[in-house]
Amino acid sequence: MGSQRLAAVLAVLLSLTWFVAPPAAAAPAPDRPKGPVVLVGVPGLMWEEADPETMPHLWRLAQDGSIGNLSIRTATSRTCPVDGWLSISAGQRAASERQTYSICELPRRPERDGAGATVPDFAQHVDYNASSKFVAQVGLLGDTVHAAGGSTLAVGPGAALAAADGSGRVDRYLGNVDALRERDWRENQLVVIDLDDLADLYLDLPANPDAELGEDAAVDREEPEPDPIQDADRLERLSAIDDQLGTVLDMLPAGATLMVAGVSVEAGPSNLNVAVLHGVGPGGEDFDRGYLSSESTRRAGLVTLTDITTTLLHAMSLDAPPSMVGRAWKEVRAPADFTEAVNGLVEFNTAAKVVESLIASFFSGLVAIQLLIYAAAAYTLKRYGGRDRKKRDVVLSVIRAVALGGAAFPVSSYLANLIPWWSAAQPQLALLGSVLLADALVVALALAGPWRRDIIGPAAVVAAVTTGVLFVDLCTGAHLQMNSPTGYSPIVAGRFYGLGNIAFATFATGVLMTVAGVARLPLVRGHRRRAVTVALALGVATLFVIGWPGLGTDFGGVIAIIPGLAVTVLMIAGKRVTLPRLLLVGAVSIVVIGAMAYADYLRPPSQRSHFGAFAGQVVDGEAGTVVARKLGAMVGSLGNWQLTLLSACALLFLFAVLNKPTDWRMGALQRAYEYAPTLRAGLTGSLVTALAGFAVNDSGIAIPALALTVAVPLTLSACAWVLRQEGPSRPAGAPGRGGPDGRNGAAAAEVPADAPGAPAAGGRAEPAEPRRR
Repeated sequence: MGSQRLAAVLAVLLSLTWFVAPPAAAAPAPDRPKGPVVLVGVPGLMWEEADPETMPHLWRLAQDGSIGNLSIRTATSRTCPVDGWLSISAGQRAASERQTYSICELPRRPERDGAGATVPDFAQHVDYNASSKFVAQVGLLGDTVHAAGGSTLAVGPGAALAAADGSGRVDRYLGNVDALRERDWRENQLVVIDLDDLADLYLDLPANPDAELGEDAAVDREEPEPDPIQDADRLERLSAIDDQLGTVLDMLPAGATLMVAGVSVEAGPSNLNVAVLHGVGPGGEDFDRGYLSSESTRRAGLVTLTDITTTLLHAMSLDAPPSMVGRAWKEVRAPADFTEAVNGLVEFNTAAKVVESLIASFFSGLVAIQLLIYAAAAYTLKRYGGRDRKKRDVVLSVIRAVALGGAAFPVSSYLANLIPWWSAAQPQLALLGSVLLADALVVALALAGPWRRDIIGPAAVVAAVTTGVLFVDLCTGAHLQMNSPTGYSPIVAGRFYGLGNIAFATFATGVLMTVAGVARLPLVRGHRRRAVTVALALGVATLFVIGWPGLGTDFGGVIAIIPGLAVTVLMIAGKRVTLPRLLLVGAVSIVVIGAMAYADYLRPPSQRSHFGAFAGQVVDGEAGTVVARKLGAMVGSLGNWQLTLLSACALLFLFAVLNKPTDWRMGALQRAYEYAPTLRAGLTGSLVTALAGFAVNDSGIAIPALALTVAVPLTLSACAWVLRQEGPSRPAGAPGRGGPDGRNGAAAAEVPADAPGAPAAGGRAEPAEPRRR
């Protein structure tokens, strides 16, 4: 098959992955609600500490409304109070310039201006975030309300930050909820209330810091390590916050929409906080007794901080400006028993916190295990390469099993989520045990069937399990990726659905190595066209899964997999991989991906996937900022010395150890290629995809590191098979090596003698094609 035909096939099938789903029609604009839209923000409030005894008002409100966990990630890894309120103001991730890793900044009391007030230093927040990597437009919420003829009321300093317009002004300002009067609800369309007692507690500040320290006094403080669940003072503060919420509920007029949200941390690391929405939506939808969700997460019971801004505007029947990245909250089904529903949110947050705390040690362990496998394999291949066949066979069998276990480790981290480890008394140990159990089961499957006697049979099984698990996971909502060490975390909040960058590396490598295993049999039997057809079918199915908006939704993944797939198919087809062929495939792919992105852009903004969002950024002239941000993240990822070291050592082991000439004429890797010609195609395609993924994804070095974690151990398992089948080394000119008949034993028995790549008498496998030197 020529490169033109390959490009045509890719173009047609890539197009089909999108155009069979026509853009959805925009929903009609709903009617404006009669009552005000109210946001009550409580920094640090989590479902773990919300119960009917401590917070009865919140509990009753939640029973009558829709509930969820709130991911509060902003421009930094820890969302302090000012960051949270500024992000609501912009509808985009924002931060304070004055904040550091160890110091949180509290909102400053605004300066009175008649009935309203102006936030001090607001222009600094505007300028700093306008030039930040997220280009957040602080003040956009207030500007949008004012542009529609509405007015804003802020209660408390944090609320003023959120509700202020671009000039830093709110129309009416009150110091606390006790000052609220009936006319405040009638005269203001947007009411934002700040209940920040928890932040005051852990920053060791009085309840109203400006009252005692003065308006110009600094409010930055070193934070102690909190113990929020056991702290009696915290329970008192929670009860006081609930009393203030009760005051709001007593005065809230009919027809109001009320949101309660834990808009930030109060101290320490980030968690998932409380989100409650009560009332009737502008389209007539009733928020009661369900889980909250949004198009930002596509998960029941999980919403994001930046969704708050869009939801507030949606409740006022206002369109969110394009620069706001959030999506309006909606209600989905939740368990009928309210306590069970809350417990589900608590367990989800527990899993998120455990995974977040273990990510660093997990990857350190992954790197250590992989390097240990490479070092041990290099030593044993040299130490036991002599004539002691029995000892050598045992060692090589162990190497093969260990290599398969190393390759299965990433998929095992997803399979572990089939076990509710987060409910265990020691969830950290339960997670580790679940991963190891899944890994053992995958290796057992790979070595259990008749395929264990084939050179790449076990490797193909591990690759197929990796591919199948992630495929099924994507088709069923990607639950295995969520809260997985190699998936995505709602606390990190890089992605909430679809195929994550690390999962892409695992999935793409699994697919290409599966292609190598499945296409080998028809190729060695002389059916090259059938082998190419199989490779194309699996490759195009992979493109569908990665690019489809309801499945992978991975824009960068589509770009990265295409060159690797093209290289693999061309090599299986027996065609030389030349630059013109790759450029042709690349050009066609870019055109098709551009068409897909533009078709997605034609959808309503609230329904666009990553494809349409990027197309919109191109149209609006913002794509350069996004590309620069991702490029900076990609280059910065090289600072992760562990993954950089893993990538370098994996490549060194592959080409300097496995490819090093031994007592035979060539290295084990070259011998493996002759037994399994498609192995070279799958491995080369995986390396190309890993390099492309590094270039186009902000995860950078993590892409090749995880790809090599799967590909290199699978290749090692094939090389161990070759070394075992070849038998002990013999002097030059001696008769054949290996089995009792002087041939390669199993190799000669399992591959048809007349097939391309079959071992000939004397133990040497003839290549499927003349090797070009």
